[in-house]
Amino acid sequence: MSIDTLPSGVLNELQTNFQDSRPQSMLDSINMSPESRRLVEHNSFALLIAVIADQSVKSEIAWNLPYELSQRIGTDHLNPGWIIEHIESIRTAIAQKPALHRFPQKITDYILSLSTIIETKYLSSDHFLNNSLNYTIFVSNIKEVTGISDKKANFLFLILVLDFNYKFANMENSAVLFDSHLEKWLSQRFNKKITKSEANQICTYVSPENPALLCPYIWSTDRKSK
Repeated sequence: MSIDTLPSGVLNELQTNFQDSRPQSMLDSINMSPESRRLVEHNSFALLIAVIADQSVKSEIAWNLPYELSQRIGTDHLNPGWIIEHIESIRTAIAQKPALHRFPQKITDYILSLSTIIETKYLSSDHFLNNSLNYTIFVSNIKEVTGISDKKANFLFLILVLDFNYKFANMENSAVLFDSHLEKWLSQRFNKKITKSEANQICTYVSPENPALLCPYIWSTDRKSK
């Protein structure tokens, strides 16, 4: 369904409000320890692990996981090569009480997938992130990792754009980070159930140069209203 049927006044108001309060950072909205923040800002492998871990638990648990894991296995061991050779140690470290995640085995499997792809195809996590600055190719590459969905790939894309000043080509093709919060907020705003397709069209209308950028604005607005 086309968004042509949606009230133009609501669309234009949303566009104006978004332009007045465009998101400047993704990491600032995540509650994590100062040590965790420094690690994900300076260690791209830790950043990727945090993105993968951010599921089925509160975001602060996921984003503290890389630092807490490094403390349990040794900071020098937080790298793809060591993890591949000691994957059972990773599972044990994540499961050790207090557990670093609700699903230690699943997250271990995802970290192994990430580590294997980096080691076999990219040689380093930095190269994995920098291999292509074409949005479409970047998302496709990132989604090769088990546990990284379209939403997570776009979340990482926004982190790189806002917090690390990456310059991507084809950002106008970025996609909505569709979830229950976004669906509920948009549905209430437009007084009808909004589908993922319609949400994509709304994002493109409001933020044509980078449609995905509307999503963190909506999340932030929703949090402030509660």
